[in-house]
Amino acid sequence: MRTLRLLILLGGMLLSVGWVHAQSGGQFCVRAFEDTNANGRLDEGESLLTRGISVNLLDSSNVTIASALLDQSPTAQQGVVCFQFLPPGQYTIQISSAEFSATTPASITTVIADDGRPEVVEFGGQRIQPLTPTTAPAGTAVSSEQDQLIRIVVSAIATLVVIVGMVILGSLLYWFLFGRRPAPAPDVRRTTGSVPAVRSSDTGKTPRVQ
Repeated sequence: MRTLRLLILLGGMLLSVGWVHAQSGGQFCVRAFEDTNANGRLDEGESLLTRGISVNLLDSSNVTIASALLDQSPTAQQGVVCFQFLPPGQYTIQISSAEFSATTPASITTVIADDGRPEVVEFGGQRIQPLTPTTAPAGTAVSSEQDQLIRIVVSAIATLVVIVGMVILGSLLYWFLFGRRPAPAPDVRRTTGSVPAVRSSDTGKTPRVQ
């Protein structure tokens, strides 16, 4: 009986030692907040983020060894995501979000010691505003119609100027090429030839007998 109790006590001690050993190790945590003024610091009046943040943990070889979502963290109401029971060494946390743009570094590297004290870094983010169609003021449509009318008038005037310019240029070219040619000389044979005598048969009268 005494031996059984001794074995039970010894087993309990071993389990306790194993549990304590399992609970040892370092912690690497992120506390996320909404950085409304984008100064990279958690100021009074700025709220902690409780969702919309994804965190990856990388070891010293830049290999992802763990991932976590703020939405699913047991300390989400405090804006905190933690990686626990880490062996001593260098670790990097990479933070990303589809809802917030980072105002602090999104990748943070530090050395974790095996002393049980958590290493807490802060992540600030500004909410990304969704793109929504804006309603134009009432006068904008009128202004747009006026601009369009002005463009049409200007285009018509420019076209008219081009046509008139082409007509003037064509007239000048025609005058230089054809208008300055000398007139052809008159046919001398037609203007200076002798006048043939008129015969009586041409006048229809009987020639007079001498």
